[in-house]
Amino acid sequence: MSIAATHLAPQRAAKIAKQLMELIEIQNLQPGDKLPPERQLADLLEVSRPSLREALHILQAQGLVHIRHGQGTFVQEPLVAQELRASMMASTHDLNELFDAREVLEVPASNWAAEKATKEDIRILRTTLNQIDTICAKEPVDYDQLQVLDAKFHLTIVGIVGNRFLNQTLNVLQDVMKLSMDTTLRLPGRKEISKKEHNEILQAIEDGDGALAAKITHQHISGARATALADASE
Repeated sequence: MSIAATHLAPQRAAKIAKQLMELIEIQNLQPGDKLPPERQLADLLEVSRPSLREALHILQAQGLVHIRHGQGTFVQEPLVAQELRASMMASTHDLNELFDAREVLEVPASNWAAEKATKEDIRILRTTLNQIDTICAKEPVDYDQLQVLDAKFHLTIVGIVGNRFLNQTLNVLQDVMKLSMDTTLRLPGRKEISKKEHNEILQAIEDGDGALAAKITHQHISGARATALADASE
């Protein structure tokens, strides 16, 4: 093998590793989720399986995936996110602090998502809203699953931005909020309002109207905050 080829090999593996992380973000895979089989990933990225394995080992060394022999490769939460989660879980948080954090993270992310969203991103968001509609149409409503899908919708929007730290931070925040409070979707009228605002946010993102997407996202979080605080005071 030539010196040039030897030099290019690590660069090629690093490029494939970056493509894998983009795929994880596009598909909104969460810690613990399994990646597609090697053959499928190699075909999807149009790379050889040895090159793919090298890229996967790079991600494993970075703490982003975990390779379990005989079982597959799984998404792993980065150490920095694990430390942030442990720190936040160990503390008591005021509801206003949690909703303030949501606004800081999600309002600008909705604006940026309107600039960057692809047709595939829109399809994933719409599929999630369709799944929410299906859950809401059944009685009794499975609020645990509804909460998971609600979080997925917002995490997908942040994921479109392509900032892994932002995505990891919101992931941790969603878990802390789930631990700190019951979902506001259980409260009268909130489910219907949330559905309407979700669809308006998606439409604004699809139209490329970042300012409107950010405005409705702010309205959405403010409404959830008011509902949560009113419920907590009763």
